[in-house]
Amino acid sequence: MPFPALRSPPREDVDERRLGRLVRLLQAMQVEIERETQLHLSEADCAAFSVQALDNGENLEIISARIDTLTNKVMLNHTRQASLQRQLSFLRRTQAELQRLLPSHRT
Repeated sequence: MPFPALRSPPREDVDERRLGRLVRLLQAMQVEIERETQLHLSEADCAAFSVQALDNGENLEIISARIDTLTNKVMLNHTRQASLQRQLSFLRRTQAELQRLLPSHRT
């Protein structure tokens, strides 16, 4: 009679738990990246609205300084946006591959 404490769970269960943890981690990372992407897009929107305010005749000195600041931020963030998009692409490809590995998703 085998000892119950020596029995190991079925391999599929171990794989499912292990890969499931990885799926959840990748999903959390994707949310972080998407939030950061939205933050940078908001700055670009802010710059666009500042230009519109300038066109509508609001205080030239205040709006002009704000536009300069936002323009610099947008230019710096362009490279960051490209990096974030590459990261999202990698995460999505990895998640798709994990779905093929998970025992519960096999046909």
